[in-house]
Amino acid sequence: MKNKLLLLLFFTSVITLNAQDNAISDQIKTERDIELNSLQNNLVNNQIKITNLTEQLSQLSSKQYGKKIELQEQIQKELDNRIKFLEESPKIKIKSNGQLAFTELIKIQKDIQPAKLYLSSNGFYTKLGKFDNLQNYAEFTSWKKEYDAWYKKKQGSDLTFDFINKTISLISDASNDIPLFGSISQSVTSGVTLILSNLGNRDKGLMNKTPQVLMLLNSIGQFESEKSILDNEWKTIDSELNDLQSEYKMLVEEQIVFYSIDKVKYNAFLTATLGSDIDKFKVYSKEKILAKLTKLENGNNQDWMGNVETYMYQVQSIRIRFGELTGRMLNNIEKYENLFSKYTNPDKFSAEFVTKAKELKADLKQVKENFILQFKPSKYIEDSAVMYIKR
Repeated sequence: MKNKLLLLLFFTSVITLNAQDNAISDQIKTERDIELNSLQNNLVNNQIKITNLTEQLSQLSSKQYGKKIELQEQIQKELDNRIKFLEESPKIKIKSNGQLAFTELIKIQKDIQPAKLYLSSNGFYTKLGKFDNLQNYAEFTSWKKEYDAWYKKKQGSDLTFDFINKTISLISDASNDIPLFGSISQSVTSGVTLILSNLGNRDKGLMNKTPQVLMLLNSIGQFESEKSILDNEWKTIDSELNDLQSEYKMLVEEQIVFYSIDKVKYNAFLTATLGSDIDKFKVYSKEKILAKLTKLENGNNQDWMGNVETYMYQVQSIRIRFGELTGRMLNNIEKYENLFSKYTNPDKFSAEFVTKAKELKADLKQVKENFILQFKPSKYIEDSAVMYIKR
């Protein structure tokens, strides 16, 4: 259960897509579009100039040799300008994409902290952890009191009853944290059934309560058996999230070094609570990345665009994989929901068990609603797939 709570702690807080989070990303895209539009206008004007100069050249006679040379030089100048304009477009895009990649990356890290979904789901997982604890069922504790009095008289007289008592004591001790399913469940129910068949007229209290306890034990045993499959999926998701988080931290460290971002400022950003302080670091990072890429562009590093693209696709990969994991989380929450729905019939299961199952189902509904409000896995994957502009 502790692992599940840690899992909730991670994924609950990972991505909140609101206006404040997107402000810097939107600013980068706006600046990019302005530059690209300006570049496109320059290309259009350049083409107009080349066309006009070419027409003028075609109208000159062979005797106007000097004028022809002058026009040819002007055309060549405009063609050189055109090459520069065309070379500028991918550079603008890669600079913007580099800024976007880091901005989206730190957006993930900033949100790794307790949030609404964790707080609301905490009650659900606390109850779920106590769901199979027999000490929380009045049907069992009342029966156990009668049973202990009965066994005290039988103790030592029958090895079979002594063995059954050890098994009952094992599942009665909440500190053992042993789930009631599989061989344990079969041993307990078989033992209690055997005890029931050996009760006499003087044990009417225990005799009347034992069928209820048998139904409770069967209800919990069947439920735990099915729940174990869903719990195993949480463990798998937990493991994959841990791997993703480790990969993420390495990527952040690499980009901080590559873009010469102040690590002290980054650490302050991680603990910042004011929106103004958070945005201040994002703006700082944006400007720092642009300055570094401009320096690389003007330097002798011919691979700088390839380096930025590598980071771009690593960030995109992490975002898409996280989106896929949130989709699996939602799917598993829905499986829990379906599981609880199966145990709401008091004619088939213990009445007290059904009551607790209905309570948990109601709590799970709130968890699911908050999850859907917080995360939209499909949209998140789609947005991640088109987060950059192609160069």
